[in-house]
This record gives sequence, structure tokens and C-alpha cells, in this order.
Amino acid sequence: MWELVGISKTKPEESYSDYHIAAVVYNREYRVSKLCAFGSIPLLKLSGLCSSNCSSCVRARIMTSSSGAARKNLSKIACNRLQKELVEWQVNPPTGFKHKVTDNLQRWVIEVTGAPGTLYANETYQLQVDFPENYPMEAPQVIFLHPAPLHPHIYSNGHICLDILYDSWSPAMTVSSICISILSMLSSSTVKQRPEDNDRYVKNCRNGRSPKETRWWFHDDKV
Repeated sequence: MWELVGISKTKPEESYSDYHIAAVVYNREYRVSKLCAFGSIPLLKLSGLCSSNCSSCVRARIMTSSSGAARKNLSKIACNRLQKELVEWQVNPPTGFKHKVTDNLQRWVIEVTGAPGTLYANETYQLQVDFPENYPMEAPQVIFLHPAPLHPHIYSNGHICLDILYDSWSPAMTVSSICISILSMLSSSTVKQRPEDNDRYVKNCRNGRSPKETRWWFHDDKV
């Protein structure tokens, strides 16, 4: 049985008639959450959650499409935290980032746009954020999807050498704060190039090793 536990409604700047909505549903028996995307209200087949027909009410048909992700389910604490972050993101997204809504709460894909006046101005990349079972006590896994930006701290396989993703992670941090740190790292770079050990590192990661398994050495804070 799926239960509605969170819903958000945003109105894009380019549209004055359509509201974009997303909802989070939770299965108490299996302790699994899903993020359901519904597009814009005029295109929806609405039902169920509101008895009235007013435009101010967000009503949506909860869909229970299955997810094939072979990973541990999120704890209830993690679900609640991510639901809260998701709603906050919809209300106040970090500048330069766009969350690509899917039905998988445990994996976020975020579009990154380089800041004006930097080496990456107007360039677009994608971050993939995978949340562990006990998030936020444990850091999420954050990588760039191919193609990753050319940067002295970003490997060609998308792995990112950034301390807050590993040793300096704190449960007080959020997806938004991660994004802001990554954009700051990109913006401060003075050169577009791969890390010196890129080829060796990527070769050692060909078995699918997570960047969280790497023993990172954080020694350069200039880029």
C-alpha cells in the first residue's frame, strides 16, 4: 500500500498557467519511498487526492512503477530527510542547478550549468547523487555522468576529489550545499585539464569501484 507523504508544487518562470508537481509516496511494509513526477497540471489525468476541482489543489494519481535498483532500501530517517530536502529544493533551488524528477528517491540526477564569467560558463553537465541507506549520517555518492567537465579535481569517469563528499562530510550538509560546493570548485578553476593521475586512477576503477572506496588525498585548494 502506497501512502502519500510529501508533495510539492512549483510554477516555472516561463509558464504562467502550468504548475509542475511532484509527490513522494512511502510503502510502510517494505520501507521504500518513490518520487513520482506528474509533469504539468493541464496534462495530468487527475484523481483521488482532492474532492474538489479547484486549481489551487494539487491532485495526482499515485503511480507505483517498480524500480530495478539493486541497493539497500532507505531507512525511514533517510526518506524523511530526502522528502524535506526535495520540497525545499522545489521552493528554492540552488542557482545553476536543475533537479531532473524521476520516480527514484534514492538516486537524483541534477543538471549543472557553469556560472557566467568562468571557464565553464553556459556549459551543462549532469551530476548523479546516490543516497545510502543511512543518509544523512553517511555521505551520498556523487559523480558526474559522462562527459564529465575537464577539471584538475574531476576524473574522466566522473569521480570528484572534494573533501565534503568523503572525510569532511557532515549530516548537516544537504544536496543543495553539495551542489554549491561543486559549482564553487568549478568556478574557481583557472585551467581545464584532467588530474595528473587520471589514466591510472580510471584504469583502477574499471571494476565499478565507488569513489567512496578511494583513499583521497586533499592537498590542493587552489582550484
